[in-house]
Amino acid sequence: MKARKLLTAVSGAMLLGASGVSSAATWQAGDWTLGLGGNINTFFTNTFCDAGDIDNGGTYAGLACAASGGDDVSNVSNGLLPASLNFSASTNQDGWDIGANINVYYNLTSEGVDTGLPGDALDFSTVDPRQVYMTFGKDDFGTFKLGRDFGLFAFDAIINDMSLIGVGATFVAENPGHTTLGGLGFGYPYTDRLAQMNYTTPNMNGLTGTLGIMQGLDANQAGTEALNDGVGYHGKLAWSGDMGGTSVSLSGTFINYDVDVTTATGTGTESVQGFDLFGKVGFGNFSALAYYFNGEGMTSLALGGLVLPGFDAVGTPEEVDGYMLQGTYTMGKTRFGINWSENEFDQISVHENQKLTLGIYYNLTASLQLLAEYSMMESEIPAGSAMSLSGLAESDETEALAIGAILFF
Repeated sequence: MKARKLLTAVSGAMLLGASGVSSAATWQAGDWTLGLGGNINTFFTNTFCDAGDIDNGGTYAGLACAASGGDDVSNVSNGLLPASLNFSASTNQDGWDIGANINVYYNLTSEGVDTGLPGDALDFSTVDPRQVYMTFGKDDFGTFKLGRDFGLFAFDAIINDMSLIGVGATFVAENPGHTTLGGLGFGYPYTDRLAQMNYTTPNMNGLTGTLGIMQGLDANQAGTEALNDGVGYHGKLAWSGDMGGTSVSLSGTFINYDVDVTTATGTGTESVQGFDLFGKVGFGNFSALAYYFNGEGMTSLALGGLVLPGFDAVGTPEEVDGYMLQGTYTMGKTRFGINWSENEFDQISVHENQKLTLGIYYNLTASLQLLAEYSMMESEIPAGSAMSLSGLAESDETEALAIGAILFF
């Protein structure tokens, strides 16, 4: 298979590959190579709520305790990676490598169709077709991608987070939805699934560049609505290679799109924008990575606002930055990992979020992993912040213990 055909592999397969246990079936149908793969994962998670200063122990990112009244909560659900079924098709026609990808994700838990609240035995889990896109290109020309896929901004953070195949930060434990949070809301925002048109350059000794346009998004605003204003732009520069027996991966991305912010005094145009930097090294059985992001008009959970606003009622954008540090060591069939992530909101919802995750990941077989994770999550509000009801410094801490398994096929 040509090197260019590797770029037609589904992003879902990239998610599987990041775990080190990727497997997918392929077969020939005429001139086409068809592929089918996916995963099923299930975790039992117990979240311990510290009924401190903030919303019954609900940190401003994890949210697992916000609706529990401060009581500890348990659930059985997906982890950060939803269950999925990933289909791909690729061929070469007239010198062009062509690919099609349709990847559907599944929620294990049921929810009320009309209420969004935890459902009963007769309710259904949800299906989310997150990725539907085509690719076409040549080795010496580059590759175009058109359709719906994960964005570029913060993608390398989530794809390399050890909790991608685990749980990390818990979300709303009483109604888990599709996923937990991993490091979302702490060390990186969600890359999101975006309608996009991209061009990626040929591989030049490990160096590639991607530039594209994407459908605009709403950016949540306190008290009013911020409407999308057409398309946005994103780009990425990445390099990977070997340096004296050490594998190295480096990347940087940017994102920018305008939103029409409606306030009491009228409508104006503001920007959601950000950049990030990523680096990862591997030598022997040890791997380490560092990630940093900076954004305006977004939160640490999402490109726009999610839970907290991306803009205030007069159109001022939120300012947020954060980082993630991670180290893993593999001994035989077992991988041990530690992950620290932190972010800071500086403009509207002034506070900090911190998370520590410890994980053990055991390859029972080439396709089946058993794992356990412990996470400590904390939100801190400085004295004088508008977020503080008392005007004093406030904090809350949540802990979570998760055990489960993930199967790739």
